[in-house]
Amino acid sequence: MKNIMLLTILLFTYGCFQQTPSPAVRTPLPENDFLIIAHRGASAYTTGHTLAAYEMAVQMGADYIEIDLQMTKDGKLVALHDSVVTLHDVKQAVADVTFDDIQLHSPGQELVKNPLSYAFPNFSDLRIVDLSEILDHFGDSVNYYIEIKSPKMYPGIEKELLLQLGEHHLLNKEDITPKVIIQSFDADSLKEIHALDPSIPLTQLYKFGKKAKLSKKALKELSQYASGVGVNVHAVNRDFIEAIHKKGLLVLPYTINDENTMRQLMKLGVNGIFTDRPDVASRVKNEQSSLDQ
Repeated sequence: MKNIMLLTILLFTYGCFQQTPSPAVRTPLPENDFLIIAHRGASAYTTGHTLAAYEMAVQMGADYIEIDLQMTKDGKLVALHDSVVTLHDVKQAVADVTFDDIQLHSPGQELVKNPLSYAFPNFSDLRIVDLSEILDHFGDSVNYYIEIKSPKMYPGIEKELLLQLGEHHLLNKEDITPKVIIQSFDADSLKEIHALDPSIPLTQLYKFGKKAKLSKKALKELSQYASGVGVNVHAVNRDFIEAIHKKGLLVLPYTINDENTMRQLMKLGVNGIFTDRPDVASRVKNEQSSLDQ
């Protein structure tokens, strides 16, 4: 009897000291700056997702270079917007081809008719690159805004991404501006990233048909893992911005290339933009900074 009572007391005491694990706290994004995110690099001027586009974006004053990620059959993370490429005049899913195969695709042809494109002597030689090559090339000299595209097509892409970022010592940095931000339209993918490493700021992407709006329930859930939202520019409105800001999140519209819209969005109070023309965005940002002084 005494043994039973003693065991009961010990179990009760143990239970009192057990605490429910606290949910991982999300990492905030900087609120005191207007972020210029180079959409696929300086993609208005050269082929997006190439080293040339990223180099140009950095020279034009971008705060972040944006990288869309797909995964090849042999597990390479490649910088590509589309999940399909054309090889030998046949469209194939990126998931069904190897990285060596994908080198046969010539992304340089995308801008042949673009009047803004710069004339590169080796324009036709621009090629698809994988994430590790981008990280090797730039190291920690730039900030990365990485989008996980179609994660359900690529099981394990989240872990592979974090592995490569860790190998390049880009995680858990103490910079005021985060070295890496990850975004996706897929909330489950972002939640997995958050569970694996809550130190990484996350942006939930949305595409609204009309006026951007989220329910209170959706905002509450969003604030558990995300630090900001990316939203199509035509859906942005003041009420949406205020609702997002009240949750301590940032609003980052995409994709804006004309000066007037950039100025209007700054007046509305967005926290940054995705743009193909980081040079134009930098000029507008500097002009606004001068006016504010």
